[in-house]
Amino acid sequence: MSANVQLIWKKIEHLRRMRNYFDYSLEQTLLLMPISDWHQLKPEHHETLAAFRVRFSEFQEHLGKIMRAIAREEEQSTEPFSFVLLYMEKLGILDTVEHWKMIRELRNAVNHDYEENEQRLSEFFMALTKAAPELYAWFNCIIEFCESSYPAPDSGA
Repeated sequence: MSANVQLIWKKIEHLRRMRNYFDYSLEQTLLLMPISDWHQLKPEHHETLAAFRVRFSEFQEHLGKIMRAIAREEEQSTEPFSFVLLYMEKLGILDTVEHWKMIRELRNAVNHDYEENEQRLSEFFMALTKAAPELYAWFNCIIEFCESSYPAPDSGA
């Protein structure tokens, strides 16, 4: 098994652990949706939203890293990142490059406009909760592709 394939499997295991925390944050955030009055939120609610925002961002970022590693293993161009996304679309991992970019822009907006207009912030969080299943679907497609393309690591190692 090449060093890059080992890295891919290591990244998959890391994302599996991340997903458990992401799942929890998503469940807790959904309990707050929709947010109509930010002034009624308790400190623990703000903590929940902050954790969800960070976990969403990190999960998508790590999906991007594993996609780059797969493209590298498949001897595809990895720069610019749009080449990686196009290859992932070709493999059927992504439905469309545009959808990935839209979720990425949403993620960036909520991270940079966190203290902005409350109505807009509510809309961002609602959109993130609706986008989370898409991240999960892409991750599942990555796992399926890797299981069919690369030898699984030894479970005893």
